[in-house]
Amino acid sequence: MRPDGAVAGGTREGGPGPGGADNGHPRKWFILVVVALGMFMALLDSTIVNIAIPAVVIDLKTSISVVSRVLNAYNIGLAVFFLTFGRLADRFGQRLIFVFGIVLFGGFSLACGLAPNIGWLIVFRVGQAVGAAAMVPVSLTILMSAFPRHQHGMATALWGVMGSVAAAVGPTLGGVLVQYASWHWIFFVNVPIAAVALAATFWLVPEHKRATGEGAVDLPGIVLSGAAFFALTLGLIQGNEWGWSSWRVITLLVASVVLLGGFGLWESKARSPMLNLRLFRIRSFVSATGSMFFIGTAVGGAIFLIVIYMVNVLGYTELRAALAVTPMPAVGLVLGPFLGKLLEKIGPAILAAIGGLLFAASLVLLAQLNGESSLGDVSWRIVITGAGFAFAMPALTAAGMGSLPDRSRGVGSGVLNTGRQFGFVLGVAVLVAIFTFTISNATNTAVAEAKAYVTSQSQIPDVAKQQIIAAIDKAAAANAGGSGMGEGKKIDIFAGAPQAAPGSAQAQMQAQLGAALGKIFKDRIAGAFHWPYYAGAIFALLSIPFSISIGRHIGQHREA
Repeated sequence: MRPDGAVAGGTREGGPGPGGADNGHPRKWFILVVVALGMFMALLDSTIVNIAIPAVVIDLKTSISVVSRVLNAYNIGLAVFFLTFGRLADRFGQRLIFVFGIVLFGGFSLACGLAPNIGWLIVFRVGQAVGAAAMVPVSLTILMSAFPRHQHGMATALWGVMGSVAAAVGPTLGGVLVQYASWHWIFFVNVPIAAVALAATFWLVPEHKRATGEGAVDLPGIVLSGAAFFALTLGLIQGNEWGWSSWRVITLLVASVVLLGGFGLWESKARSPMLNLRLFRIRSFVSATGSMFFIGTAVGGAIFLIVIYMVNVLGYTELRAALAVTPMPAVGLVLGPFLGKLLEKIGPAILAAIGGLLFAASLVLLAQLNGESSLGDVSWRIVITGAGFAFAMPALTAAGMGSLPDRSRGVGSGVLNTGRQFGFVLGVAVLVAIFTFTISNATNTAVAEAKAYVTSQSQIPDVAKQQIIAAIDKAAAANAGGSGMGEGKKIDIFAGAPQAAPGSAQAQMQAQLGAALGKIFKDRIAGAFHWPYYAGAIFALLSIPFSISIGRHIGQHREA
C-alpha cells in the first residue's frame, strides 16, 4: 500500500469492511463534494457566458457573431478533449489529471477575465475548455472508485444533480455578476473556487493509478480522434450560420467521417490503443451512451429555445428568463437522493426509460405554449423536464460506468461525456435549424395577417392604412427571423405619425390597433416554437429503447 492509501491496480483504501462488506473509501462523501465542485465549475462555464454576451460586445468593441466564438470555442474544446483526458487518467492516474484540469481551468479563467481583446478571450477560452475536459470525465471515475458498487447509484445521482444545477444556474449567476459587477467576474469567480478545489483534492482524494506495463501513449489515436471531433463539432455548430449545403460545412462533416473511420481502423490495430474497441461489445455501456446522446439532443436545443421564447414572446429580460428555468435543477436536487436509493433497488433500465418518457412529455407540453402563456405555464412544464433529468441521467451514468472494467473507467467516462456533449451540440443545431424555418414562415404569415387586419378597419383612412402597412413591413425587416416581433411594444407602427392627445378617440384607436397587431405577431411567433419542441420529443423517445437495454441492475453486462 502506498502512503496515500491507494495500491496499484485501482483498489482503494477502505475496501471490504467487517464481514466482507465493501464500504468504499472512508472519506467518500468528502470526495464526492470535491469532485462535484470541479465538475460544477466546468459545466457552469458552458452556460454562464451566454447572458454576458451584450456586455462583452460593448466592452471589447466587437460583434455578436464574433462573441459567439467564445461560446463555440468552449463547446468544441470539451468535445475534442473529453476522450483524451479520460484515457490519460487511466494511464497516468485519476488525481493527477484532475489536478491538472483544476490548475488549467483556474489559470485560464483568470486569463479570460483579464483578456484585453476578443481574440485573446477566445484563445483563453479554449484553454479553459481543455481544463474542463480534464475535470468532468475524471471526476466521475474518482467517484466510482471511492464508492462501493452498491452505492454507485446514489453517488452518480448526486453527481448528475450537480451537473444539472451547474448548467441551469449558469445564466442566472452570470446575470447577477454582470448586473452588479462586470462580465469579467463570470471568469474571476472560478479562481477562488479552483483554489479551494485544488487544496481539497490534495488533502482528500487518493490516487488510483493503474498497474504499469502498458505501452506508450497512443498519440496517433489522440490526434485522429481530436481532429475528427473538432471537424464534427465545428460543422454542427456552424451549420445554421454557414448553411448546411455550404462547401465548408460539407467538407467538415465528410472530413469527420473519414477521420473517425481512420481512428477506428488505427485503434483496431494499435498495440496500446487509446480506446479499446472491445468496450463497444458491452451492451450496458453502448446503450447508456446511445441514450445519453439522444437525451442530450432532445434537451440541449429545447432548453436553448425556452429562453428565447420567454424573451421574445413573453417579453422577459434574459435574467428573469434564466430565473424561470431554475425549477429544473431544483427538482433534480430534491429527487436525486431518493432516486439514487431507488436505483439501487429496482435497477437503471426502468428509471432511465421513465426519464425518457418524462422528457418527451415535457417537450410536447412545451409545444402547447402560446402567446398568452404565463410564467406559471412555463414553470410547471420545466419541472417535468427536471424530473426527466433526475430519473434518466444518474441511471444511465451508473449503468454505463458500472459495466466497465476498472482499468477502462477513465476512457469510458470520456466516451459517455462525449456522447452527451455531441447530443447537446447536435440538438441545438437541429432544433435551431427547424426553428429558423418555422420562424420565417410565422413572421411572413403574421405580416400578411396584420396587413389584412389593417385593411379591414373601415375607420382608418386609406392614407393612414398605407402608412401603417409600410411601418409593418419596416418592423418585420428590422426584426428579420422574428426576433422581437412577439412583443407589441417593439412594433412601432405609429412612428413618425402625429402624436394623439391622451384620452382622445385617436389615441384609443391607436392603442387598440397596436394591441391587436401585437397579438397577431405574438401568437404566430409563439407557434414557431411548436415543431422544434415536437422534434425534441421524438429524440427523447428514441432514447427509450437504449435505456431499456442497459440491464436490470448495475453491472449486469460488466466485463472483468
